[in-house]
Amino acid sequence: MSLILQRAYREDPKQFDGTATDRRDPDYIREFLPLLELMWRYYFRVSARGFEHAPAGEPFLVVGNHNGGINTPDAAMTLHGWCRQHGPDAPMYALMQPGIFTVPYLNVHAMKLGGLAASARTALRVLESGAPLMLYPGAGDDAYKPFRDRHRILFFGRDAFVRLALRLDIPILPVVTVGAHETLIVFDDGRERARELGLDQQGVERLPLTFSFPYGLALGTPFNVPFPVQIDMRMGPPIRFAGAGPKAANDPAKVKRGYDAVVHVMQAMMDRMVAERAAKRHPAATA
Repeated sequence: MSLILQRAYREDPKQFDGTATDRRDPDYIREFLPLLELMWRYYFRVSARGFEHAPAGEPFLVVGNHNGGINTPDAAMTLHGWCRQHGPDAPMYALMQPGIFTVPYLNVHAMKLGGLAASARTALRVLESGAPLMLYPGAGDDAYKPFRDRHRILFFGRDAFVRLALRLDIPILPVVTVGAHETLIVFDDGRERARELGLDQQGVERLPLTFSFPYGLALGTPFNVPFPVQIDMRMGPPIRFAGAGPKAANDPAKVKRGYDAVVHVMQAMMDRMVAERAAKRHPAATA
């Protein structure tokens, strides 16, 4: 781990603003993989299937549900699942919260792993280069959704990913994670609390009530240590839209149908995974 950090600290953080696609570093990723493998095998005990569904020779979107607050272990484990199946030299980029790239050296680390500041222009540049792109439409609202909603696909109407897939006529690979939202217990998303305190006027979108290690019961979005919860991950077959193209991307009805179709597929995947998880934990009850 120290060698990885040394590689990051040798860089000029001013050159890592989240916009350039040539900052992804397969050698850096290769050095980081042993740590991810330990987390995969022993900390989160990940069960994963479906990474072989990735189509060859064309760009595509990987669209996932987001979990676990600021640490979002689903993103790290999806990256590792990709590298396990395809290797670190196979390009994969991920859109991330732009604020990450204002933090010196965290921005270096994120970009070397393939992270980019979320924007439509960046997404287009990646996909037009022929590389796949991972994104989480639900963003922070999904990552901090209440614990009671952990088994719901919630994208909050954010359909830009569908318009992007329609415009470029590319497939969407759904990736669904179950368990990651138990690494941080979220009681409420804190949006109303932030509004009542006037924090939204200062750029603070949410002030959630959470339970985590080592903070216990806390307000806000602390950089917690995830609970060591077993994570299940499934990548589904590509979802393709008929009649795609720029005209379809500007048709609200087609975008809505596409959005609903993706959410429906992912919710069905999640429902199956939750049922399978319950059967493994309580075999007598499902016999």
